[in-house]
Amino acid sequence: MKSELSPIPYPTNKAEEYKWGFDVYQPEGTPMAWIVDWTSAGAGYGVSFQRTMEVLRFKVGVDLSQISVDEMAAALSMRLKLQWHGFWKTLEDKFGVAKAVEVGREMSHPNGRTVWKRIQNNFGTPVPLDKIIWYQDVTHLLSGPTMRAYSWCDERKSVCTRVECAMRPPKGMEECARYCRVCDDATIEGYMAVEPDLLCVRVPDLGDRAEEPRCVHMWTYDKKVVETLPDVLKERMPETTRGVLTGKGVRL
Repeated sequence: MKSELSPIPYPTNKAEEYKWGFDVYQPEGTPMAWIVDWTSAGAGYGVSFQRTMEVLRFKVGVDLSQISVDEMAAALSMRLKLQWHGFWKTLEDKFGVAKAVEVGREMSHPNGRTVWKRIQNNFGTPVPLDKIIWYQDVTHLLSGPTMRAYSWCDERKSVCTRVECAMRPPKGMEECARYCRVCDDATIEGYMAVEPDLLCVRVPDLGDRAEEPRCVHMWTYDKKVVETLPDVLKERMPETTRGVLTGKGVRL
């Protein structure tokens, strides 16, 4: 991670537009980013999925000194991903979907408030747009190689696009996607609870069964940025987030 922002070429090709979410939230001027290349962002990001699973399945030989730091980081990140989804699947099986969703909200809203207060302590309030994506890059980096989130800002908004994400359920556990959605929604609503002028939306997202390929977050202090979003995006906002936004004077 660098000590200063870098410009992202724009306009660019379709693949890059999709990766950064430019096709959903068009940059105004030159978009800027902290981490541009996630393949070399930190320990473990260069380890293949196949090798990561070999380490998790103990296919490493007898000499444990042969396991590299990168492999340990990649395996730990993947293990946390699998445990996270295992937790929600167990909770749902034991107590039902409604109770699991309730737990997700009750856990995540206070977490969002706490995290945002920490960012305010570091950078003041309102938190600058470039520091919002700094926080996004740091928090995703600390989650390890199962997280690769392309975050950028311009002068009116911050955007984070996730295709590879620890909270995206693995194959066979697609129904756990609803808990990613619930936790993310409650978290951003927690952000808005402690930053008076902050507006957050999370559309498009992965859907209740991970049927969609990516999740895109957007932060702004400008009501017009939210109010001028296409209707198709507004319609996909969860009711809880819509309620917070309209309570802040946003016309949806």
